[in-house]
Amino acid sequence: MSEEEKTSTPSKPSAALAPNSPRAESPTTARPMDFDDEPQETGVASATTAANPQTATETPPAAPPKPPRPLSPREQSENTLREAFPSIDAGVVKAILHASNWNVERAFNALLGAQTTLPP
Repeated sequence: MSEEEKTSTPSKPSAALAPNSPRAESPTTARPMDFDDEPQETGVASATTAANPQTATETPPAAPPKPPRPLSPREQSENTLREAFPSIDAGVVKAILHASNWNVERAFNALLGAQTTLPP
């Protein structure tokens, strides 16, 4: 054995060595992995897609529509008060909210007082 082979040879038994390899190989990489033989349980492709390549070239289904944008806090306040006081005009609700500095509780109390003083 040459001096170079002695230094590069691992201390493990020679049975663990792969053929034509100076180093021992990990058990997970000692043989090629073959995942194609196992049935596919999860994933994007279905068994029909793998069997029929023509369906794989079709355009994918359209993406679902985007959800609506969340309302801003001012819009939420306005909608809350419109639901609470459906008989009061939307412009009045917005004006009272603006006058109360967008404080829903203060605007609610103002609208409650306005509702009792307004004639039917």
